[in-house]
Amino acid sequence: MKIDEVDLKIINFLEENGRMTNKEMAAKLSLSEGTIRNRINKLVSNNFLKVKGLTNPSARTDKQIVYILVKVPLHKGWDQTGRRISEIPEVKSVSLLTGRFDLLVEVFIEPSRLVDFINEKLGSIKSIDSTESLISVKHYNKWI
Repeated sequence: MKIDEVDLKIINFLEENGRMTNKEMAAKLSLSEGTIRNRINKLVSNNFLKVKGLTNPSARTDKQIVYILVKVPLHKGWDQTGRRISEIPEVKSVSLLTGRFDLLVEVFIEPSRLVDFINEKLGSIKSIDSTESLISVKHYNKWI
């Protein structure tokens, strides 16, 4: 599926205000509400869009953002390792990097569970060579 300008405008509207109604978007784009609904459904079913609530991590005292830098030997497969890590529920994102580390993992987790997460969940992935954890202590305009 290729997305067009209308799809991009719908995505932008929802990024700015996830509660904007189909009717409001339709009026702004001079389209029918049904067209907007169909396009959103198509974007969702083709994994271009996911509609969900975002959390301000600064308002949450029960969890913290942790960035985990991961080294994966080239012959063990960055892509497969990244996909496997991304399936772990606490993981918010996984990015392939350039530089000394291969993957950046963003986790939103209770502080008391961090050690178990690293040792058990990441530790069970044999392709991981090493990790380095960075705990975020303050967030600037960050929603996850």
